[in-house]
Amino acid sequence: MAFRDEIAGFFEEYVDAFARDDAETLSGLWDEVGLFPSPTGNFAMERPAFRDHCVTLMDFYRRQGIVRPEGELLSATELFPNVAQARMAYRMFGKGDELIAEWDHVYILRRSDRWRVSLTIADGEMAAWAAKGAQL
Repeated sequence: MAFRDEIAGFFEEYVDAFARDDAETLSGLWDEVGLFPSPTGNFAMERPAFRDHCVTLMDFYRRQGIVRPEGELLSATELFPNVAQARMAYRMFGKGDELIAEWDHVYILRRSDRWRVSLTIADGEMAAWAAKGAQL
């Protein structure tokens, strides 16, 4: 399978887990410890804590009226063997296909037994929600 197809398949699974509110599957697509650089400071979460964070995030999305997330792989670059950078465009839709929010997201992935997210930069998402007056 070609590299870009592998990364696209990974993110299809990732977005599908969000769409199904499946925090267990989503958190399993992350390394044991995920890194989160942010404008307010960097932090890391182990997988169980990240799973709980996913539950909170999915609840936040529901409260914002999101019924359907969409993700599009904009770019995928193999930085080193088994290390990739990916940029995704997300669009969050409500009832009647109303666009609620959209942003780009950058990931660093590492392949061991499979591709997993090691690091994400979510500044675009945080800015999108802040512009709507929603505290993420």
